[in-house]
Amino acid sequence: MELVVMALIVAAVLVAQYFLYSRLGLKNLSYTLTISTPEAFEGDEIEIVEEIENAKLLPLPWIRTEINCSRWLTFRGQTHTPDSGDDQRGLISGIFVLKGHQKCRRAWRVRCEKRGVFTVEDTSVAVSDIFGLVKPAAVFRIRESVRVLPRPSEAELSELSSDTFIGDMQVRRFVLPDPFMISGAKEYSGREPMNRIHWAQTARTGSLMVYSNEFTTERRFLIIMNMQRSFLSDVQSLALSVLEGQIKAAAFMLDYCCKTRAEAALAVNSENEVFLPYAEGYEQTMSALRELAELKNECGCHIDDYFEKLNFSECTDIVFISGFLSEKTAEALHRLSESGKNCLVISTEISETEFDGVINVPRRYYSGGGGEE
Repeated sequence: MELVVMALIVAAVLVAQYFLYSRLGLKNLSYTLTISTPEAFEGDEIEIVEEIENAKLLPLPWIRTEINCSRWLTFRGQTHTPDSGDDQRGLISGIFVLKGHQKCRRAWRVRCEKRGVFTVEDTSVAVSDIFGLVKPAAVFRIRESVRVLPRPSEAELSELSSDTFIGDMQVRRFVLPDPFMISGAKEYSGREPMNRIHWAQTARTGSLMVYSNEFTTERRFLIIMNMQRSFLSDVQSLALSVLEGQIKAAAFMLDYCCKTRAEAALAVNSENEVFLPYAEGYEQTMSALRELAELKNECGCHIDDYFEKLNFSECTDIVFISGFLSEKTAEALHRLSESGKNCLVISTEISETEFDGVINVPRRYYSGGGGEE
């Protein structure tokens, strides 16, 4: 008789706590998720912070959370699988135990593997009783995102002819001569100030001589990135390794212009054409990197047609980043080089045969990476 009573009591407790947790398990349970920074660079570690609060007297002995996020955000302890599909999502699980009216906070260390904008869309939260008989669950909408900026390629300045790009560019005529660009000496005309007299030449010639200055202008870079895969098709997507390599090369040039205080503009023939007007400094570089971070692998028009749209009159230097070089584009670069523009082609794909027609235009290589076929 006593065993029957004990069994009935245990059954009553099980049934009571089953209905109690099924009805009240998720009541007054709040969940928030925050990302420590809205922007980061490839390879950086950020924090994703979970905070869960049980604002009721009923204790919760088992709470399971599953964060739905991109596979390119690698949580510490998680194995990164680069051969999986680009659209695959990851589920990161966490276990909590909360007493009544208790709050718990957990911070995850997350590595940003690839450039792009990644969003933590939602989190599934399930609770359970002591015996695991009931597991009510709810989905909390999060919509927290982080923009991962591309990291510049690790090219050496010598590979990009730094002696060509640093400093001002000499031109035939400008508004005023550059007082720091001395080309020699000339006879004193009476209009020059006394501090411009070249005393060494005056002593050598026996007549008053003054410094002769050249006319210069500040360098302005036009960085052109070609999203077209091949000359035959302007709709086929680039190989991911080529795309990421080109983006890193563009990021390197933007960083280089920022460090040398040169103005830069960015032009991309993507489906939604990108053009950032000329500007210099940190803000210009960051704006361009944000555009590159969000760049989709889609081409908007043929590179030959895109070249015809661009205005090259405002720039002194042209950096062309592409996987191929068409005959028409090669001729355009040759004409620009002959007209006094400094042109540079950056690629890993262009063959020597394709490049033969571009005279006086140096070619450099970038290292592809950061993606898969």
